[in-house]
Amino acid sequence: MQDVKELFRDQEAPAGRIVRAIAAIGAATATQLVKSTGLARSTVSTLLSELKDGGIVLDLDTKSNGFGRPSQLLSLNPATGRCAGVLLGLGEIRIVICDLAHTVLSDVWFEMRRDYTPEEAAEQIRDNLTRQCASLGLAIKDLLGVGLAISAPLSYDGRVLNGDVLPTWGGVDLAAIFSKHLDCPLHAENESHCGALAEMTWGAAIGEKDFVLYKFDLGVGGAIVRDGVVQRGFNGSAAEFGHIVLDTNGSLCRCGNRGCLQTFTGGYHLMQHAEKFGGQPVTIDQFIERTREGRLGYSRLIEDAAEKAGWGMGITASILNPPLFIIVGKLATIGKAFTEPLERSFARHTLPPPDQVADMPRPRFVVGKFLGNDDTVLGAVALVLHQHGRISDTPTSNIKRLVV
Repeated sequence: MQDVKELFRDQEAPAGRIVRAIAAIGAATATQLVKSTGLARSTVSTLLSELKDGGIVLDLDTKSNGFGRPSQLLSLNPATGRCAGVLLGLGEIRIVICDLAHTVLSDVWFEMRRDYTPEEAAEQIRDNLTRQCASLGLAIKDLLGVGLAISAPLSYDGRVLNGDVLPTWGGVDLAAIFSKHLDCPLHAENESHCGALAEMTWGAAIGEKDFVLYKFDLGVGGAIVRDGVVQRGFNGSAAEFGHIVLDTNGSLCRCGNRGCLQTFTGGYHLMQHAEKFGGQPVTIDQFIERTREGRLGYSRLIEDAAEKAGWGMGITASILNPPLFIIVGKLATIGKAFTEPLERSFARHTLPPPDQVADMPRPRFVVGKFLGNDDTVLGAVALVLHQHGRISDTPTSNIKRLVV
């Protein structure tokens, strides 16, 4: 029997499919593994016995649905593997290490200058991750992988297509730079896609196979999940909802277009307007606090932003028709003052149910579990757990590129 690291990388072995499925779910029944892997029940049963004998899979408590015999829950042995996630933020970097039972073992962050370079980031991550691993009795090469989350869409081979938070990183080849410093497989995705993976692994989307995530923060991002897989699109820039154009004569967006959704609902936009009528700079946290207090001007700003947010989500629903919307980001922490006008606007801007089928189900709206940047860094960990967005294997003098 191969060890966990070998099974994670073996895309063909049935045992590898089972290990990756459990890693993504956290704790699963044999029936769930049959569905998620497509393997025969007899094959799953035989391989689970072998994986248990090898100390890779453990029995947990039984799970009962109230009918019939309780099902046995299975988990990967936490001691058999570790993985790390990295958030490449504005002026800061955060690194988390988790085990295969989804338990956080280490969580550190450190400041960087606002315009730090990819090379500087890679060096600092290597040094800090080395210390984190050493405290756990590991080396970086022992990790199953490192996930990188960045506020920008990425191509399948790990090139930054453009960026709002780190605009000078456009065109940067993450695989080429980071593989020189991190001696393990690398995964990378934009932060909103990582947020969806975090909600699927630890949050509001556990067990959900199809949903759309909208993130309303300093900017606006999102993710589309279909059959439990985050959709990346033709070139990696799927679900850039912040750049849905609502007004071709509107304000200039950082992307170069006018009237993008995030010029109406992004935190940067709202802070600028609050500064104009208040006469002094406003942080995003101050904006949220004053909006919650119902201060003059702030309530109108958030209501107008929610109107546009619902419009953009209505366009999305008319195209994708998802059963569930998950709303995350700092604006979601405002609560009903944001979500209620958003849902009213959504109802006005999406296809209404036909008169003949008045009881046709409507999409559900759920506020996510992660409303700060925990979703992003944990989602970076989940890139490894779900084996999503792999950009390079263990580095050599010639980078082995992967499209996963």
